[in-house]
Amino acid sequence: MTNSTHGVQKSCCCSSYTFWTWLLAVLLAIYLFWHWQHGHGPSHAVGCCNGASSHAAPVAENTAFNFTASNAHGYNAEGDASKVAWAAKSDELSTWFKGGADWVITGDAAKVTLTGNVDSEDIKKAKGVEAQAFFGTNVTVDNQLTVKVPEAAHISTETPTAKLYFDTGKTTLPADASQILAATIKWLKANSNEKAVISGYSDPRGNLTQNEALSKSRAKAVREMLEDAGIDEDRIEMRKPEIVEIGGDLAQARRVEVSIE
Repeated sequence: MTNSTHGVQKSCCCSSYTFWTWLLAVLLAIYLFWHWQHGHGPSHAVGCCNGASSHAAPVAENTAFNFTASNAHGYNAEGDASKVAWAAKSDELSTWFKGGADWVITGDAAKVTLTGNVDSEDIKKAKGVEAQAFFGTNVTVDNQLTVKVPEAAHISTETPTAKLYFDTGKTTLPADASQILAATIKWLKANSNEKAVISGYSDPRGNLTQNEALSKSRAKAVREMLEDAGIDEDRIEMRKPEIVEIGGDLAQARRVEVSIE
């Protein structure tokens, strides 16, 4: 009886084991079949990997040529310069930089740009011509050099008046005449529509005719000085000598004034 019972239990155990084995086998088969249907099989994996290896794009190296050159940092270039004709003589750029501490050249094999400050338009043009000659006609030169704006010269808004004092009985210009008339001459040259008015003064004492003649001679000496400085005669007006009042300063009676009108 005991043997019979043991046999039944063993048979049930074997049947259960067989069932689970088959169930796992079926599930594994379904899993593999699904992977095969969706292209995840072993052969596909090998082909995929091989394909990726054979079709992967190579990492491109940066071979584009570009450069920067200046007085401060010298000549610096990147990329392949083998086809850039002027690159072999880049050290000659130092000649172009003479005279410009802030001048810079940047660019590539096809175009260069010039930057910095220059004192005049003529210098800008000249440096542009030099650069074109150096880089060659197949390179575009963009001349961005900036012409400095000169500081505005200080010009007084008040018209100058010059007073020249002569020695007694003399018509010789005083030693400081050039200095006294400098502002008047500068004004007349800067304002071509204005003129100089010369007025002589005389002493009321003594011979009036002689004093007036002396005053006129002194005024003429001043006029000649203005003409020698480049002021046209038709821009100089001579006024009749004026007599200083009795009791006035004698030095004032020996003066010649130049005013602007």
